[in-house]
Amino acid sequence: MQKLTLISFGFKYGIPNANYYFDVSFAKNPARESRWSLFDQPDNAMMDYVLSQPKVEDFINALLPMLDVIITLDDDARIALGCNAGRHRSAIIVEHVASKIRAKGIDVEVIHREWKK
Repeated sequence: MQKLTLISFGFKYGIPNANYYFDVSFAKNPARESRWSLFDQPDNAMMDYVLSQPKVEDFINALLPMLDVIITLDDDARIALGCNAGRHRSAIIVEHVASKIRAKGIDVEVIHREWKK
């Protein structure tokens, strides 16, 4: 059975144990917007802010087919997506990607490492 783990993390805290790593720091950081702070949990407006960025959409559209290949080659794939602090951009993208993969009937475990901090 295929197992996929998606991990969001902050580079400033070190990299987690994973097989594959992607940096999503290219996305505009919602924590730099006046309506959110560094410690705000993502809400619908923040998710829309991140996911509506054209670069983010391009990244996700490239990542999903790659994950389709990875999960056929690696029966315990651990994919880590990181940004600076790991609380917003990477977490939002991980949740979105997980929902797309789950829609294909694949079990996905999601870990937001920095939400514990």
